[in-house]
Amino acid sequence: MTYWVRLLIGANIGFFLLQKATTGLTEDFAFVPALILQRPWTLITYMFLHSPSGLSHILFNMLALFFFGPRVEALIGSQRFITLYLISGIMG
Repeated sequence: MTYWVRLLIGANIGFFLLQKATTGLTEDFAFVPALILQRPWTLITYMFLHSPSGLSHILFNMLALFFFGPRVEALIGSQRFITLYLISGIMG
C-alpha cells in the first residue's frame, strides 16, 4: 500500500472514529453551500465524513481506496493522485 493511500485511509478512519465519539462534529465539518464563506474548510473536511449510523459506508469506501488507490497512483504518480483525490472531492 502506498504512502498516500495509507494516509487517506488512516485519515478517513480517524475522522470516522471522531464522528462517533464527538457530538456535533458532523454538522461542523459538513459542506453547506449557503455557509461556504463562513466555513471554507468544509470544502475539504466533508470528504472525510461518513455515515456515523453504520459501518458499511466507510467500509466499502475504504475497500475501494485500498484496492484501486495504489493502481491509480502507480499509473499517474503520487502528486497527481493526491491532487485528483482532493479535486474530485471538492468537485464531487
